[in-house]
Amino acid sequence: MKKVKVGLLVEEFYDKDLGGFGGYGILAREYIAKYIPNSEIEIEVIIGSNSKKEIKTIKRDGIKIHYLPKNWSSKMDIDFIYLGLVQKFFKEQKFDVYLSIEMSRIAYEVMRREKDKKLILWVQDPRPDYDWEEIKSVPMSNEYDSYINYYSKWEGKIQNLLKKLNEEKRLVLISQGEYLKKKAIDLYKLPKDTTIEYFPNPVVINDNFNIADKRDNVLFLGRLTPVKRPWIYFELAKKFPENIFYVCGQGTEIDKIIEKYKDVKNLKFMGHVSGEEKDRLLRECKVLVNTSIHEAIPVSFLEAISYGQKLLSCQNPDDITKNNGYFTGTILGEGLDQIEEFQKGLKFCLENYKESEIVESIEKIKNNHNLDKFINNMRELLKKEGV
Repeated sequence: MKKVKVGLLVEEFYDKDLGGFGGYGILAREYIAKYIPNSEIEIEVIIGSNSKKEIKTIKRDGIKIHYLPKNWSSKMDIDFIYLGLVQKFFKEQKFDVYLSIEMSRIAYEVMRREKDKKLILWVQDPRPDYDWEEIKSVPMSNEYDSYINYYSKWEGKIQNLLKKLNEEKRLVLISQGEYLKKKAIDLYKLPKDTTIEYFPNPVVINDNFNIADKRDNVLFLGRLTPVKRPWIYFELAKKFPENIFYVCGQGTEIDKIIEKYKDVKNLKFMGHVSGEEKDRLLRECKVLVNTSIHEAIPVSFLEAISYGQKLLSCQNPDDITKNNGYFTGTILGEGLDQIEEFQKGLKFCLENYKESEIVESIEKIKNNHNLDKFINNMRELLKKEGV
């Protein structure tokens, strides 16, 4: 039987050499590339461009990763060597279907050249204008400027391409969250009745979790950037001096702010954590605090709940925070004027930590986000659309 050959289109691939330590990179490598290939499905990654006039291909854990020639898509300096190489590459590769984690530039460049292949667009974090209005309310955040300087220039082209693919029945939309469907339709200017299948992200469930391991400790898990507003978390730690507040994440954008909190004794800056260290902290802490101005449905939320943690956040995608902890309500700007709401929420989570509720929450995550379900559903989808 001929394998379905899938081109995975991403901007990052979770790797110490390749970079890409965000959620998309983890999803691409640790779930799709790791679990989906079998006797019926073959996956190769198209991640971006390199500086040479040739296709660069490397392997990671048996998965081919292709880098296209730099500037092969640029109309400003069209080089027919580039174009010839790229056309030859896709003709030889003969991908049956493409899978893109959100709509990236590489997905746009590939799909505008493919004339008959389908694109499965996995909606992860669509950001229409009203989301950007919230993001730009944060002091020091450069995400809005980056959007204006980079993505906004491609937005119209991407919308036109997706409209074309949709009309040609070559666009398949799936989404990790129910509430993200409207955002995707608004962002990509798709018809209001566009079908988007609910396709939740997977999470590896720790079946050896023991509630007796828990301590009244608190966890922050995310990038140390302005959009995440970790300074709210730092101030919260000062209000609860008897509790340990772990900070797990890295970033250099707010180093000067972080310096001001290095002497807070119960704040423990752990850097980027993974493996056994991450597992230990997830087991130990009772509450995950998320202070970000913007989120889709973070994998950290799913992981935290699966490890018996309560959520405290100003984000409430699909009511996940409200149903598993304390939702502060929407908080814009710097956020420090609402520190009392976080105080109230943390006190609530610690005082209402009930084993029966924790077990029920873990079971819901197991049922909705378990790995086996994800593997089976993704394989069936790729086989169906790759025919």
